[in-house]
Amino acid sequence: MTAAVVAERLRVPICAALVLGTWQIVFLSGVVPEKYFPSILSIATAFWQMLADGSVLTAWAQTFGRALIGLVGAAALGITLAILSDLSPVLSRGFRYVSDVLQPIPPAAFVPMAVFMLGLGAKLYAFVIILVTVWPPYLNGVAALSGVGAVQLNTGRMFGLSNWGLLWRIKLPAALPEIFTGIRYAATISLIAVIVSEMLAGRDGIGFMIFKKAFALRTPEVFGLMFLVGLNGVLLNGLVNLLRRAVTGWHLRMMERPE
Repeated sequence: MTAAVVAERLRVPICAALVLGTWQIVFLSGVVPEKYFPSILSIATAFWQMLADGSVLTAWAQTFGRALIGLVGAAALGITLAILSDLSPVLSRGFRYVSDVLQPIPPAAFVPMAVFMLGLGAKLYAFVIILVTVWPPYLNGVAALSGVGAVQLNTGRMFGLSNWGLLWRIKLPAALPEIFTGIRYAATISLIAVIVSEMLAGRDGIGFMIFKKAFALRTPEVFGLMFLVGLNGVLLNGLVNLLRRAVTGWHLRMMERPE
């Protein structure tokens, strides 16, 4: 086993140990009152109690499922919009104006509008998550499709490929690695969007639990739930990476090939 492989396997445990160790040092220093910054042991105890009654597992499944469904919908819509933009300059300009207006708006600003339009429930979560998550796959897709080299396109034309053929057989495969970069970024945004939606208009999920525990000043439970949100982010990124390796493994092998 090489040193690089050992370092890769130890990276996550070392980072976790640094975070937990730093946290405990801050707690022991007394810089922040214990009421607002509990110890790791207090957080772990409170989290274990929530696990014992089953409520946190149900909330985790609800939040993770909403974030995953929203991410899939946003990725599909973003790639579709990028393809349409590549085929039509008129649509490209129109979509770009819309993205310039909507992309800077935070998820919390969409929640009241979504409640009035769609009410509470699955439609609200899907609307908010997709609306704020669609832009990274779309923008990365547009940039990647327009950046395909002229040599590749001219070679395709020499073989008689139409514009559709160039898109599906040359442009899209070449753009997929960069599109997946946008999807990875969108995974983080989808989790933020679902937590914010659950806090402001939810009746269940991790966001709703954090909101309820925070107002009851149950600080250890709040921090435990925050760590669980971080774990959800790791899981979402892991799923995106697995799909990326399955779809664009050829690109990764080219990048890892020694010169």
